Amino acid sequence: MKLSQFFIFSFISIFLFGCVNSHQAFKYNTLELPSGVSGPESIAFDCNGDGPYTGISDGRILKWQGSKHGWKEFAITSPFRIPKFCDGSLNPAMEQVCGRPLGLKFNEATCDLYIADAYFGLLVVGQNGGVAKQVAISAEGVPFRFTNALDIDQNTGVVYFTDTSTIFQRWAYAIAMQIGDKTGRLLKYDPRTKEVTVLLRGLSFSNGVALSEDKDFVLVTETTAAKVTRYWLQGQKSQLSDTFTQLVGCPDNIQRNIHGEFWVAQNNCGRPEVKVRPVRLNKEGKIVEELSVDVGPLSEVQEKNNSLWLGSVILSYIGVLN
Repeated sequence: MKLSQFFIFSFISIFLFGCVNSHQAFKYNTLELPSGVSGPESIAFDCNGDGPYTGISDGRILKWQGSKHGWKEFAITSPFRIPKFCDGSLNPAMEQVCGRPLGLKFNEATCDLYIADAYFGLLVVGQNGGVAKQVAISAEGVPFRFTNALDIDQNTGVVYFTDTSTIFQRWAYAIAMQIGDKTGRLLKYDPRTKEVTVLLRGLSFSNGVALSEDKDFVLVTETTAAKVTRYWLQGQKSQLSDTFTQLVGCPDNIQRNIHGEFWVAQNNCGRPEVKVRPVRLNKEGKIVEELSVDVGPLSEVQEKNNSLWLGSVILSYIGVLN
């Protein structure tokens, strides 16, 4: 597989605390996916720091093994998946058979990979990969229709995740957004009890999930409401929610960095005149950085090892900005 490299020099700016820093040089790599596929929506690194891992349009979860060996199939989410018909697929109509893994996160203690698959619910697979096992497909008797993103409390193993809609599946996401569907849910799965609990309901296209550094709240992006909502897990506000931040664009995935801050990928909500970029939020929800590097439509920004790893539901590669 090909690891292409090029340099982005002057006139690419990082907006930091309101100041424009131009004349910076950035090294930008692209980890090209296998031919014919696209959509590395989310990115994960395993308990040894290896990866990245990502789910793609044909239902596979791939692991990057370096520029010499490229991508290797690691896991699948659909027990009905037939490689002959699924491998290389870009057809959304095939996702219900082939699977469509979106959110990914490793439990650092067990090395298990938890997966939010749009059609097959919340799943888990061991460190050797293979066919993932379903651990949750419904809550309160209501089946998941569009399982989207997740985060894990690395102390307890509890998984926080989203079901974007109780009505529309992923293939109909444009309709859900257009009519303003507000049936999204924020949920938690406890692997110790195998129980699923609904934390919030009635959300506007619930999407990305990120747990705070102190585990006192969890954030969920509401894409069509252009905001990030905070649900309190501890303290006097426990079980209450409020608005963490309001955004100009429509937020997708949200990822916490090692400093307890949050990167939010956002798009223009179908408004070409609106220019939006990923933003970094501090612990209070204030924007402290806007990434002005234009590398295409992004679904996720993850900060790791002094690099920004860039996922996209559309592009055919993962971007790496050093």
